[in-house]
Amino acid sequence: MFPAMPRVGRTQNMNMEQQTKVLIIEDHDIIIWALTNVIEKNFPDTSLLSALDFNQGLRILEENPIDLIILDVDLAGGNTPSMISDLRNIQPNVQILVYTGMADEDNSLDYLVAGANGFLSKKVPLSTVSEAMRLVMNGGRYVSPSLLNTITEKYLGNPSKPAKNRRSYDLTAREKEVTLLLLKGKWTKEIADELGLKLTTVSTHKGNIFEKFEVDNSIELFLKIQKEMPELLKNVQ
Repeated sequence: MFPAMPRVGRTQNMNMEQQTKVLIIEDHDIIIWALTNVIEKNFPDTSLLSALDFNQGLRILEENPIDLIILDVDLAGGNTPSMISDLRNIQPNVQILVYTGMADEDNSLDYLVAGANGFLSKKVPLSTVSEAMRLVMNGGRYVSPSLLNTITEKYLGNPSKPAKNRRSYDLTAREKEVTLLLLKGKWTKEIADELGLKLTTVSTHKGNIFEKFEVDNSIELFLKIQKEMPELLKNVQ
């Protein structure tokens, strides 16, 4: 019923140097077909590759430069957050958008903490896929409002209730700058480049910030600030 999708080498444009290269790792042809239609419509200068299982995706990644991976985590050879590091061990700068049909999203935070640039449920309209892709390809991170509410409820309780006894955090001016960039989803190297600092200096500031907020990663930092210093989020676009 659906046209067969090539596993490698599908292109929409002869100018390969200027194309965005997307790898879809997904074990259902109908989903690959639907994603292909969305991408062709919204991102015409795109070269598409696809794999039906995770190991095949790794092999394709070893042989082709890729800008964005759309990853179903519930497939053969995968179903664990270590998939993210496995992909980045091959291409460290590749952007990864998890697109999954898992029955629940309780482990979404595990994939985001592991380094995924976005987490998207297959329950959302296909139009949301292009929105998430655009954000991720521009260096941002995508978490749907409903998923953010789920994470907030799970880790912070009901966000509609005012927080009591908010703590004050003694951040230096530089730590505030680094904090804002972390909240924008910037990596350590990006922060160093933007502020003109050494990587080790940024890492030190980052460690101090995490220690002051008593968190282990940027997502926990966001949730903590959302609860106790929401005024900082007004400066995050």
